[in-house]
Formats: sequence, structure tokens, C-alpha cells
Amino acid sequence: MDRTRLLVVISAVGLIAFATSTTGPIAFLAFLAGPIAMRLVGPGSSLLLSSALVGALLVLVADFAGQYALGTRFPVGVVTGVLGAPYLVYLIIRSNRAGGSL
Repeated sequence: MDRTRLLVVISAVGLIAFATSTTGPIAFLAFLAGPIAMRLVGPGSSLLLSSALVGALLVLVADFAGQYALGTRFPVGVVTGVLGAPYLVYLIIRSNRAGGSL
């Protein structure tokens, strides 16, 4: 039984690592979509659908900016990394100062 459980855990970690390495910097948009959606719709409503829509919109806008707005073509991961990382750091610093969570 323990051997099967270990094999399942190793397989799950491997699949998650593969998915994360494939998506690259786009994956951390999940960290940004929730707080942005909460600011837009307010903390009292369900954030699942609004977070999904905000995440999709962020990827579309970053892809458009990377393909057409910057003069040269950049992958969407580069644009989301350059623009999203400072915002994520800002959210973490602001949350740390307030003593709360994102």
C-alpha cells in the first residue's frame, strides 16, 4: 500500500511540474487574477467566475501587447512576467504591511 501511494505522489508531482514548466510565467497570473477580481467586484461576491474572466482577459491583453503594441513580437510569457511580477511584489508588500493575506 505504501509503495502505491508513493508512486501516485511522485507521478502527481511530476505531472504538476511538467504543466508548470510548460506554461512558464503565465501560470502566476492565477496569483494576480484573484486580487484584481476582488477589487473589481468586491469582497462579498463569488470570485471564481470573475477571477477566471480576469485571468483570461490578462492573458489576452498581454498577448496582444506582445504581438502588436511593442514594436517587436514577444511571447505572452515575457509580457506577463515583465508587467505582472512588479504588481505581484506590490501586492505582497501591501498585504504584509496590512497584516492580511492577498
